[in-house]
Order: sequence, then C-alpha cells, then structure tokens
Amino acid sequence: MLEWACALLIGLLVVQPADPAPEPQAPDRSAAVKQAVEAAGKKGFSGVVLAAVDGEPIAVVAVGRNANGAPPKPDTLFEIASVTKTMTAAAVVRLADMGKLSLDDPISKHLPGVPANCRAITIRHLLQHTSGIPGTNSEGGGDDLRAVLPVFLKGGPRHKPGTHFEYWNQGYALLSEIIARAAGEPYTSAMRRLVFEPAGMKSTVFTGDRAPTGASVAQGRSRMGPPRSALEHPYGAYGFQYRGMGGVVTNVRDMLRFDRALADEDLFGGPNADVMFEPGQSGYALGWLVRRGPYGEVHEHTGLVRGFTAVSRRYADRDGFIVVLCNDDAQDFRLLVDAIEAALYAGTEDRVEGGKGVVPLVGLYTGERGSLLVIEAVAPDAAAARIVWSEDGPVTRGLIKMGADGRFTFDDGSSKLVLTAIEAEGRVMGVRIDAGDRSMTYTRE
Repeated sequence: MLEWACALLIGLLVVQPADPAPEPQAPDRSAAVKQAVEAAGKKGFSGVVLAAVDGEPIAVVAVGRNANGAPPKPDTLFEIASVTKTMTAAAVVRLADMGKLSLDDPISKHLPGVPANCRAITIRHLLQHTSGIPGTNSEGGGDDLRAVLPVFLKGGPRHKPGTHFEYWNQGYALLSEIIARAAGEPYTSAMRRLVFEPAGMKSTVFTGDRAPTGASVAQGRSRMGPPRSALEHPYGAYGFQYRGMGGVVTNVRDMLRFDRALADEDLFGGPNADVMFEPGQSGYALGWLVRRGPYGEVHEHTGLVRGFTAVSRRYADRDGFIVVLCNDDAQDFRLLVDAIEAALYAGTEDRVEGGKGVVPLVGLYTGERGSLLVIEAVAPDAAAARIVWSEDGPVTRGLIKMGADGRFTFDDGSSKLVLTAIEAEGRVMGVRIDAGDRSMTYTRE
C-alpha cells in the first residue's frame, strides 16, 4: 500500500505543470531618479529636481544646502534665468491667439521709435533669435524704451532678418514691452494674467517681488559675485536689462504646471499651437530649443545667472518632463539631467541617436587672473558665452558655433576665434580660445 502511494505521488509530481516564471518587473524609475540626484548631491549638486511621466510627478528630490546653510525643500523658489524666455514666448502666443498681435507683425507696429533699417524685424524674429541684430548689442537698461531702443538696435541687422540665428537676450526685453502694450498692462501683471494664473502657478513671482506667504526661497552661491537670494535682482532692477529674458522665480511644482498648461488645448490649442514648437534656424522655435534626442523630440531651455542654474526639458513623444533648479552657478547640471533621462527611459525600444553638438561645452570655467567663462547651450550647434573679467569689470559676450567639420569658433562681435575643447576621460574639462599668437585657457569648475 505504501509503495502504491509513493508511486502515485511521484506520478503527480511528474505530470503537474510547473509554476509559470514570474514576469520581469518594470524598473523603479522613481527610485532610479532619486538615486541619480542623491549621487549628484554627494558630488556637490544643490537644488531640487522633478521628473514626471504622463503629467504625473514620479520623483521630487531636494539635496544639498543653500548659501546660508539651510537645505532646499521640494517647494523652494529658485530663479530660472533664461528659462523665463519659454514663458515670455507663451504670453506672446496667447496674445496672438486672442488677436491682439500677429507673430509676423513688424516690431515697429508695437514699438515707437524703431529705426528704418530695423523695420523688417518681426515679432517672430525676436522669438527665434533671427532678427539679425548681433548678440553683442547687450548694453542698456532701465524702464525708458526711448533710451534703450537706439542702443539695442544700434547698427541695424547684420543679416537679413529671418536668415541667421544669433542668440540675442535683448530681443526678449523688446518682447516684454510688446506684451505690455498689446495686453494694456505692465509685463509682469500681463504674465500673471496670461500664463501664471491660467496654469495654476500660484507660487511664481519675479525678482524684486515679495516671497509668497510661507515660501522657502533659495540662496544662491556664485563665483560671479556674492551670494544672492532668488528674489534679489541680479542686475540692480527688473528693467530692460533683464525683463522678459530672465527674472522668473518659481519652484519645480509650478514648472510642472506650466508644462501641463502647454499641453492643454484650452490654453494653447489656438491657431499658433503648431508653430510654438516648430524649429527655425539652428533648431530654435518660439522660446524653446527643439532637437531630436536619444528618446525622441525634445523641447528644452536652460538658464544661468549669478547664483542659479536651471533646465526645463520636455519629451514631446513620451509626455515626459524634467526640471532641475540649482542654487550654485558652478554646477554642471547637464550630467545630472542626462542621468535622470537615462533613469526614465534607458532600455526603451524606440531609442534613436542624437548628436551632442555644443552640449558638452556647457558650464562655468575659470581662466587667467580669475576671469570666468560662462557657456550656455542655446541650439544644437550654438552656445551663448560670456567672459567675466573681474567681479566689477567688463564682460565680453559672444556666440560659440559648431561648424560642419565639428570645430568650434567664438565670435565676440569683432572677430571669430578658434575654440578647442580640452577633453579627459570622455568629458570636456576645459577650453582654449586662440586669438592669433595668444591663447586663453579655461578650466571647468
């Protein structure tokens, strides 16, 4: 009897189907993003990061310390510098959809005093940095348009408007005045009505404003000057020297709300919706750099100002979003953003290859006698650069361009100089600018 029972048990074991193999678990993208940010924190990164998929945040991580020693919080306010341009452009698009202006209006229709040689410049040209005005026309400030307009437009376009990309901050200062005149109210209040309030960005303000009740405000560290609060003016006041091109102070959650507003057809579904992310010269659209990245179409803008760096990156084909806000202008945030991107999408099937262009050059460098070189990508083949010779001294501004042969030139408005990347272990660790028989070497911070 025992032998029969044993035989039956063995038979059951033989014919019993095996348990199915467990399905592989999807990677924990939230944990991977947190790990990437914390690893950057151990190397000196200080700030707040948010990553979202399908409009929902999967990770909000704060690491490091403010200049005053306090740790940043998930809702801490940071200045976003040139990322402001994405919001200025959004206000222009909304006004166009309302019939208050046309993107192809000449700027002279909205700004009195535009000289005759600049009357072919349109609003679209300012948005896309194709006005033909050189980026070195960067002097002038205050609140008097009559005073700054001749300085901004001095000499007129070097190239026929619409044919040549050259990053020009002051074009966005002129856009701020066009917004104010079309909206019938100051630029800052127009931005609140047209962009911040419809998007639900209740914590977003400008430099010079008071902090919202109970808000934590980041304190930025800098090699370009003393520490500063995100609400402190980096250039003395919020005049035409900075208005429209920078100066928005916000947090990562409001940045996500702005991303969601851009995807909302009720807000940005009008006749100009299709052109907002339509790339022009050098891939620059209306306030956004548009490129083909490793995981599809990317909309991006970066910002760098004394004490703060920022990057806003949208993944159009995946409805993904990354924002990095940092309170230290010496931090190389590009490495962190790429690490977060890999945490979100590495291993996905439809990866495509995209070139890096000028991206590896981005960062802050120290040169001779303490001068600083600041490089910020503005297109796949172009970067805005400025040399700060001393804390209170002159600033040389220029544009770094990558040629078809992969070589770089630095154009400071008076000459085109050869720029060479100095690489080590697959990373750009410095650059050399050759000026005839003399060269200047800058080492990455």
